[in-house]
Amino acid sequence: MLKSNRIELVPFESKYFEKFVEFRNSDDSRNLMMPGIPYPVTVETVAERWKTKKDPKENGEFAIILRSTGEYIGNVSYNNVDWKNRNCEIAIMIGEEKHRNKGYGTEALNLLLDFIFNELNLHRVELRVYDFNERAIKSYEKCGFKKEGLLREVVYKHGKYINEYVMGILKEEFINTNNYYQGNNNNNK
Repeated sequence: MLKSNRIELVPFESKYFEKFVEFRNSDDSRNLMMPGIPYPVTVETVAERWKTKKDPKENGEFAIILRSTGEYIGNVSYNNVDWKNRNCEIAIMIGEEKHRNKGYGTEALNLLLDFIFNELNLHRVELRVYDFNERAIKSYEKCGFKKEGLLREVVYKHGKYINEYVMGILKEEFINTNNYYQGNNNNNK
């Protein structure tokens, strides 16, 4: 379990499936995160994906839990680990608007990055974000991510083509940020 002052990351498991489906099927989540046609998910499709997931050495998913209440508020994951080149991709979802813009996502990302860089010993992490999702971009930049590229008109959404940024962070950049020290000092509380 990974902990900071306000949240903890615990392994994502079946007891979270129903709430996860609610998060994923909400209009605001589909508008912010889902590419292409936002097909609804079901508990059954989430369970099937979970059963057939790849080796945990290549993919890991955590539930984000508020420490004060025990409430499940979202997910953070790492995917497609490339052990030879020591890099991976990450993704995050804060499920409901009431929990967004409170710093929980930034806190969860810092915990995940600490785990990826210091436990898995990876060198580079990347993510993708739509160019209109300014709140997410600010959160990623607070963690130390830098815009590395722009995929022009890569997704058709809201009746138009949307650009997507590729953002990345290196282990050294993460360790040299204040976020690393704040998150690292709180892990055992």
